[in-house]
Amino acid sequence: MLVKASAIDRFARENEEVRERRFGLPYIGKRSDGEDFNPTVDKIARAIDYYGYEVRDENIVENPDTDLGSGNPVCFKPFPLAVEAMIKSLQEELMYRYPYTEGADDIRKKLLDYLEKEGFVNTSPYSYDDIDEKGLSVHNITFSVSTSVLFNQIISAIAKEGDVVLTTGPNYGLFTIRIERAGAEAEILPLDKEDNFLVNPEKLANTIDQINSSLQQAYHRRKGYVPRVVAFLNTNPNNPTGKVMGKKEYDLLYQISDVCNKRGVFVIDDLVYRDITYDKDNVALPIGTIPGMFRNTISLFGLSKSYSMANLRAGFVVADEIIIRAIINKTFQEMDSSPALIGVALGGAFNATEERYKVYDKYFKELRGEYVYRLNLIKALVNGIDAAEPMYRSKIVDVVRKAVGDDTAKVLSGLPMVDFPKNLEPESGFFAILDFTKLKGMKYHDKKKNINIVIRDEAELLNFFYATSRTRFLVGESISWPYEEELIGRVNYAIEEEKLIKAILNMHNAILLLDPNKDDYVIRKNRYEDQEQMAHIKVDGWKNAYDRIISSSYLNALNYKEQTERYQASFEEYKDYVFVAVRGDEVLGYSCFNPTPNVDNFDSELVSLYIKPTEIGRGIGTELFIATRKQMIKFGKKNMIVWCLSDNENAIRFYEKLGGKIVKTKDAKIGD
Repeated sequence: MLVKASAIDRFARENEEVRERRFGLPYIGKRSDGEDFNPTVDKIARAIDYYGYEVRDENIVENPDTDLGSGNPVCFKPFPLAVEAMIKSLQEELMYRYPYTEGADDIRKKLLDYLEKEGFVNTSPYSYDDIDEKGLSVHNITFSVSTSVLFNQIISAIAKEGDVVLTTGPNYGLFTIRIERAGAEAEILPLDKEDNFLVNPEKLANTIDQINSSLQQAYHRRKGYVPRVVAFLNTNPNNPTGKVMGKKEYDLLYQISDVCNKRGVFVIDDLVYRDITYDKDNVALPIGTIPGMFRNTISLFGLSKSYSMANLRAGFVVADEIIIRAIINKTFQEMDSSPALIGVALGGAFNATEERYKVYDKYFKELRGEYVYRLNLIKALVNGIDAAEPMYRSKIVDVVRKAVGDDTAKVLSGLPMVDFPKNLEPESGFFAILDFTKLKGMKYHDKKKNINIVIRDEAELLNFFYATSRTRFLVGESISWPYEEELIGRVNYAIEEEKLIKAILNMHNAILLLDPNKDDYVIRKNRYEDQEQMAHIKVDGWKNAYDRIISSSYLNALNYKEQTERYQASFEEYKDYVFVAVRGDEVLGYSCFNPTPNVDNFDSELVSLYIKPTEIGRGIGTELFIATRKQMIKFGKKNMIVWCLSDNENAIRFYEKLGGKIVKTKDAKIGD
């Protein structure tokens, strides 16, 4: 008998992600087809993995860090009726029975009664005998172990290979990743400051039409199915912005749902934060309550965020019963059924009884009050005590003094050079978006620990705060923040007050350690309007660097206009693979890279790096190289190649100082 390797050795060899222990987030996964995530989703996945795993050090067990990026709601008693229902169920000695895949009909009836009391209506019902006067039945509902699992099942049910699910940016990054893990493609609809970070129906319509048009062009020569946009994920209230669309925004919600309905695009209406809307008179309005929209809407409810029961993992979905059948089938095929106790808890929280609404009003009056206080606390910590509403200031001062004593005045003076984005104050939930952009370009040096950090991007921002205060949080890339030049953090203000206050104090002290002398330029991705200046830099760079190396007739023939046109024509194809160094609107240099080169034994290539002749010697080339190298590392690349002319001694010395080695030669004819 031939034994090549033990089963466990073979398994470890074939599954790199399980070879070592991970402290923090588990392996984030990959697409179901084994392909890489698309660049948008890959950026989210890498940012989340960096926050949850890569930034942390080997001392994490002995010296725990402060995590401001968690998704836990405030520590609060769970919703009483849900707890009572579970206790009663456990005492009835019915645990020996397996649950039905779809869930018990008596539980689903409770959920149905709740939904109809909240206004759900189907104006185009089926003709089954059990359809009620609202056009609904228990067959429009099923439940499972969290809305996350249900979301996976929804995507895998409604999307075919190549289909697109559109979500907003900002978003809940893990849901965006789930879209691709479930077999679809994720695309982002940016939410703009001028729209108050709410969905703009016209922009939504244009985005859907543009994606569908691109897919039609890409697939028009192929036989069979042509992919399309199949769903729009409408998170209401939004995670992480906390923006709410309630009855005051009815017209906006109608327009959003109408845009999707007319284009055959499902709306997945995620309402998990609905009940912790701060304004009880304008809670998030489900699209399923808008007449004519039910059959095109898939609504998600859960206990985790609003009902202080994240530990239980319980959610339910409401949709046309054809969708519900597909989800039930998925549940049966994947896990047979969900625990009956989940349904019992859901039925205790979501029902139409007078008792439920009486308990609900009392419970959420207290809980919403706690969240509004927490919002004022984070405002005071970031912008100073005067940013809090007067009624909360005394309490905040007392709580801060108890936490940090003599540092109270410092903490309540605000976080230096940090602010909230314009037009973005949470109306629900417990996340604050912080803008750290003013720290961009600042430097931190610790000679004893040999730490040198320049805050060029969000990874370095996270590195800085971890190195100085062992504090971490989710950054803008992990939530698809729509403004790439900004440095953004998402902070959970529902964590323990003392922990939050001390973390902000540590971040305050860390910022004071920064060297305020910034470089007078920034590095960012290139834009279409940069192409003309880049073309001039390339032409001038060649004439400057290759004089007496390449024939003068060839160099003299280089043309600004032609080079500009070439760059502009190829911009869309290569826009994600070019960094520029800019001072205001002036381009000082750029680097171009290729993450998939056709070169043996090399997985990435620095295609070109050019600096404006008047800016050579200022370290701009080194910074562009570092930015490029970091991007390749984010792409999972390990060995990058760059080609230099053998007579270009300055370039060879430059790359050798950066750690490069001559490993390969080839012949190339340029000019005569």
